[in-house]
Amino acid sequence: MNRLLRLLLVACLALAAGACRRKPAAPSAVTQPPAPPNPQVDLPRLIDAARAHGMTQGRLPETLDDLVKAGLIDRLPTAPPGKKYMLDAKKTGVILVNQ
Repeated sequence: MNRLLRLLLVACLALAAGACRRKPAAPSAVTQPPAPPNPQVDLPRLIDAARAHGMTQGRLPETLDDLVKAGLIDRLPTAPPGKKYMLDAKKTGVILVNQ
């Protein structure tokens, strides 16, 4: 009986010691540098996200930032120099315009 208690005590201590180990730190959020401008890829992706916003949110986006807030895109893409992405006048699509 005494031997059984010792064995049980050792097993409990081993489990407790294993549970008390420090967990490895979660990797910190690494911010990636902005991707180079690629309107051939970025513009269709923004247009699809704007349409998806209308379908999932029940309303069209007011700004392009709404697409990020809704989780439809990770971040706004970088526009080519001298250009910017913006919602068209009807807010049903996205266009690339001069700044």
